[in-house]
Amino acid sequence: MDNHSAMISEVIDKFNFERVHIAMTALDWQWQTTEGNGYAIPTLIKLKAMARRLLLESVENECVGSGGLEARYYKKTKDDPEYFVLRFILTESDSYDD
Repeated sequence: MDNHSAMISEVIDKFNFERVHIAMTALDWQWQTTEGNGYAIPTLIKLKAMARRLLLESVENECVGSGGLEARYYKKTKDDPEYFVLRFILTESDSYDD
Protein backbone atom coordinates (compact mmCIF):
# COMPACT_ATOMS: atom_id res chain seq x y z
CA MET A 1 0.00 0.00 0.00
CA ASP A 2 1.48 3.36 -0.98
CA ASN A 3 1.72 6.25 1.45
CA HIS A 4 -1.38 8.05 0.11
CA SER A 5 -3.49 4.91 0.32
CA ALA A 6 -2.38 4.35 3.91
CA MET A 7 -3.18 7.94 4.90
CA ILE A 8 -6.56 7.80 3.14
CA SER A 9 -7.42 4.54 4.89
CA GLU A 10 -6.53 6.15 8.22
CA VAL A 11 -8.85 9.10 7.50
CA ILE A 12 -11.67 6.75 6.46
CA ASP A 13 -11.19 4.67 9.63
CA LYS A 14 -11.23 7.72 11.93
CA PHE A 15 -14.10 9.64 10.27
CA ASN A 16 -17.53 9.37 11.92
CA PHE A 17 -19.64 8.24 8.97
CA GLU A 18 -22.38 7.09 11.34
CA ARG A 19 -22.90 10.67 12.52
CA VAL A 20 -23.03 11.90 8.92
CA HIS A 21 -25.60 9.23 8.08
CA ILE A 22 -27.75 10.26 11.06
CA ALA A 23 -27.66 13.90 9.91
CA MET A 24 -28.46 12.96 6.32
CA THR A 25 -31.37 10.80 7.47
CA ALA A 26 -32.74 13.55 9.71
CA LEU A 27 -32.54 16.04 6.85
CA ASP A 28 -33.67 13.57 4.19
CA TRP A 29 -30.42 14.46 2.35
CA GLN A 30 -30.48 12.27 -0.72
CA TRP A 31 -27.97 11.56 -3.47
CA GLN A 32 -28.74 10.35 -6.95
CA THR A 33 -28.63 6.56 -6.97
CA THR A 34 -25.75 4.85 -8.73
CA GLU A 35 -28.30 3.26 -11.05
CA GLY A 36 -29.44 6.78 -12.00
CA ASN A 37 -33.09 5.93 -11.43
CA GLY A 38 -33.88 8.15 -8.46
CA TYR A 39 -32.59 9.49 -5.18
CA ALA A 40 -31.88 7.91 -1.80
CA ILE A 41 -30.00 8.62 1.40
CA PRO A 42 -26.60 6.99 0.84
CA THR A 43 -25.63 3.94 2.86
CA LEU A 44 -22.51 3.93 5.02
CA ILE A 45 -20.79 1.88 2.33
CA LYS A 46 -21.61 4.50 -0.32
CA LEU A 47 -20.52 7.34 1.95
CA LYS A 48 -17.17 5.66 2.53
CA ALA A 49 -16.71 4.89 -1.17
CA MET A 50 -17.41 8.52 -2.12
CA ALA A 51 -15.06 9.77 0.59
CA ARG A 52 -12.26 7.50 -0.65
CA ARG A 53 -12.81 8.62 -4.25
CA LEU A 54 -12.76 12.30 -3.25
CA LEU A 55 -9.63 11.89 -1.13
CA LEU A 56 -7.84 10.22 -4.04
CA GLU A 57 -9.01 12.95 -6.40
CA SER A 58 -7.82 15.67 -4.01
CA VAL A 59 -4.19 14.66 -4.63
CA GLU A 60 -4.56 16.08 -8.16
CA ASN A 61 -7.03 18.90 -7.45
CA GLU A 62 -6.20 19.89 -3.83
CA CYS A 63 -9.85 20.36 -2.80
CA VAL A 64 -12.89 18.48 -4.12
CA GLY A 65 -16.36 17.86 -2.84
CA SER A 66 -19.68 16.24 -3.56
CA GLY A 67 -22.89 15.57 -1.67
CA GLY A 68 -21.75 17.47 1.43
CA LEU A 69 -18.36 15.77 1.64
CA GLU A 70 -15.20 17.81 1.12
CA ALA A 71 -11.73 16.30 0.73
CA ARG A 72 -8.50 18.29 0.88
CA TYR A 73 -4.92 17.29 0.27
CA TYR A 74 -2.10 19.36 1.72
CA LYS A 75 1.29 18.87 0.09
CA LYS A 76 4.40 18.52 2.18
CA THR A 77 6.07 21.82 2.97
CA LYS A 78 9.30 22.70 4.67
CA ASP A 79 7.48 22.90 8.00
CA ASP A 80 4.58 20.44 7.65
CA PRO A 81 4.11 16.86 6.41
CA GLU A 82 1.61 16.02 3.68
CA TYR A 83 -1.85 15.16 4.97
CA PHE A 84 -5.53 14.75 4.06
CA VAL A 85 -8.65 16.29 5.58
CA LEU A 86 -12.22 14.99 5.14
CA ARG A 87 -15.22 17.07 6.16
CA PHE A 88 -18.98 16.85 5.99
CA ILE A 89 -20.23 20.38 5.47
CA LEU A 90 -23.75 21.21 6.48
CA THR A 91 -23.43 24.97 6.18
CA GLU A 92 -20.68 27.52 5.69
CA SER A 93 -20.21 31.25 5.36
CA ASP A 94 -17.34 33.64 4.90
CA SER A 95 -16.77 37.37 4.69
CA TYR A 96 -14.65 37.37 1.55
CA ASP A 97 -15.97 40.06 -0.78
CA ASP A 98 -13.96 40.41 -3.95
